[in-house]
Amino acid sequence: MALDREEISERVIDIAEELIEAGGAENLKARTVATEAGIAVGSIYNLFRDIDDLHRAVNMRLLDRLGEAGAEAMAELDRARVTDTRQRLLALARAYVRFVEAHPISWPALLAFNRRQPAHAEPDAYEARLGDLLQIIARVLADGGFGLEESRLRIAARTLWSSVHGIVTSGHANSVGRLADETWEQIELLVAVFIKGLERGGTLDHAGAASS
Repeated sequence: MALDREEISERVIDIAEELIEAGGAENLKARTVATEAGIAVGSIYNLFRDIDDLHRAVNMRLLDRLGEAGAEAMAELDRARVTDTRQRLLALARAYVRFVEAHPISWPALLAFNRRQPAHAEPDAYEARLGDLLQIIARVLADGGFGLEESRLRIAARTLWSSVHGIVTSGHANSVGRLADETWEQIELLVAVFIKGLERGGTLDHAGAASS
């Protein structure tokens, strides 16, 4: 039974993801994908504009998985009736760490791909998916009772995401396989200090100076 266009596209993305995970972005070649998919090279370009477009499709799939991991982490705590802000933020961080460990090559390839995109590029599906992730964090902070306005919630969520992401990325670059225990200790300290700062009203005031 012949596969339809959508099924072929999904198969091509599957193969592309496997190639990237095996050897990074430089391992993603149209001819290799076509051979493994059993289709002509030209068929790749009927499905995707170019190799970057195919890589972008892999990246979108990865981001979807990351969003699902975060949502599932929150669902598990909801089922267990865990409302503590620190535990919920650490659960999100743990989901991210596990995700990075599960995608040791394709995730760094995604980050590198985004860094080389033109600065003037319009927001795309990547930003939309990142926005969904930040919204999960913002909801946890909103439920923490810190009294943050909506704009502050967005800033706080992005700040925390960027900080955890930086720790994990640095830890990943210096590890082989599983991230070191020190990486997790850094995340725990970051979350504890972050929450303590919010509890003491340590957000920026309207003049842009830190509150005491």
